[in-house]
Amino acid sequence: MIYLVGIFIYLLILTGIGIYKSRQVKTQADFTVAGRTLSPWIMVCTMLAVWIGTGSIVGNAGKTYEVGMAALFLPMGTFVGMILLSFIAARARNIEALSVPEIIGKRYGSAARLLAVAALIIAYMVIVSYQFNAGGMVLEVIAGKKDKVLLAPGDTLTKNQIRKGYFHYQPAADFTGTARIDLEVKQQNSGEWADEIQTFTIRVVRGSEIIKVKQELKEAVEAGRLRNTVVIKQNTFTRIMPEGLYPASGKGAAACRIARLPGQGQTYLHEPVLTAYRATIIAACFIIIYTMLAGLMSLAFTDIVTGTLIIGSLLVAFGVLLFKAGGLAGMAERFAAMADRPNHMKLFGVFGPADYINFLLPVFLLVMGDANQYQRIFASKNAKGARTAVLVMIFLALLIEELIIAEAWFASSLIPDPENGRFVLIYAARHFMPLALGIVFMVTIVGIIISTADSFLLVPATTFIKDIYQTYINPKASERRIVFASRLMVLTFGVIAWLVSLAFAGSTTVFEKAMYAFTVYGSAITPCLVAALFWKGATKEGAISSILAGTVTTLVWEEIIKGRLPAEIAKLDAVLPAITLSVVCLIVVSLLTRKQQPGGGD
Repeated sequence: MIYLVGIFIYLLILTGIGIYKSRQVKTQADFTVAGRTLSPWIMVCTMLAVWIGTGSIVGNAGKTYEVGMAALFLPMGTFVGMILLSFIAARARNIEALSVPEIIGKRYGSAARLLAVAALIIAYMVIVSYQFNAGGMVLEVIAGKKDKVLLAPGDTLTKNQIRKGYFHYQPAADFTGTARIDLEVKQQNSGEWADEIQTFTIRVVRGSEIIKVKQELKEAVEAGRLRNTVVIKQNTFTRIMPEGLYPASGKGAAACRIARLPGQGQTYLHEPVLTAYRATIIAACFIIIYTMLAGLMSLAFTDIVTGTLIIGSLLVAFGVLLFKAGGLAGMAERFAAMADRPNHMKLFGVFGPADYINFLLPVFLLVMGDANQYQRIFASKNAKGARTAVLVMIFLALLIEELIIAEAWFASSLIPDPENGRFVLIYAARHFMPLALGIVFMVTIVGIIISTADSFLLVPATTFIKDIYQTYINPKASERRIVFASRLMVLTFGVIAWLVSLAFAGSTTVFEKAMYAFTVYGSAITPCLVAALFWKGATKEGAISSILAGTVTTLVWEEIIKGRLPAEIAKLDAVLPAITLSVVCLIVVSLLTRKQQPGGGD
């Protein structure tokens, strides 16, 4: 409860700031770009708070739990992107725009502007959705779980209990071998118990064998020879989540009844006090309401608090977690004892060329074209202040992202069980940090999620109002009506993002969702945005073809194209083909459609 109390106090402070600042919002510029009043220091804090989001604190941390020390390479895309953004910042600020599509529209016309709006909204709805999911994760973990309920043959489990992973099996101490759980299924369409028994198999092996056995299992599953089988190390536990019970038609199992349990170990229900569904609704409601209050006017000033918390808590936690892990020598011993993480102390040789492209390029592209960063650049008092803030961010963002990854790496040596390692830094704050630091760290995580979600929710609302409503629907709208419409669009897009969060809730990890959203936006928007600022030869036709190529390639790559390619090429995610086609279309089509000036020159 004490963690919840700390978070509640923090949220009250944010709400107070939001209410106070909402009274100062009189114009669209106030709501959208904080009246263009931000000093370099406030800009640094708000740029840091919006960039260090769920993708870092949950996504990169979760990836670090999987791969270990090699994850220290992940922020390189941010570092290079921020360096290049520093050269763009002053020129972008001098345009006096309110949105990225507005810049594209001024340069390429209305068609390109509308396509940019569409690409931005698609990407940002995905990003906001997993911020909602992450907020729900944090609240669920902090609220804790109910007491375990031991199960016996004949007990019935609901559809939700199985699908959400509340059904667990824990083998007896030091047991190795095979355990089986038989389930009877009640059909949703008939309400009758089916005669066929569904079996879920758990193979429990020694740590030294698990990598080999997992590979064998993966090959068997891919070949279609095996299903509903998992392999775990001895002295750990697993969630029981059978496949095939709930087809997409929704006419699968309504419930399951236990027919047989293993003769040893424990099979039990372990449900959270606050379910992920309810926790996500709570997180989404707060984020939406807070964003509606004062837009960037409130976000920028609360980000001073959040940015300070991020820097301070991560610096302190670094030493605490490294000491807790026993230093690098202690970590090496712990990873060796786990036996299933042979590469966690290696910096090189873990990622292949395709991994570096898949992990670094989407982030680089997002930094270069991120509407959130440009919105803060637009909110700066002047071009000089914008450039100064971005220069500071180059090193500060790298430092913070590396601290997050390092601390996730330290903590992962203390968490042998992958189920507890899913949210490694949240778990570490509760179990490995002194109470005071743990509370501050947990508040920091919540602050990071809220700040990022608010910002990514504000941008599409701002974009829609500026680039659609004011341009095509009501060009003569008063400032008061624009502010009201902006708040209404925050609510609308918030609801849409929540619906997207339901679809994505358990399908992929936060890291994968982030890479997908970054690719949609970066390949569609970044090339034509940079060209609008630096290349006079870019044409309307080139920009339109670039946006379409980047967006369509990203959307169809995984579902249609990737599965038909040779294995080596199929290792690539959508980002490389998407950005390649986007840039090629921009350059080639622009060159083909440039109008010749009198005298034969360009």
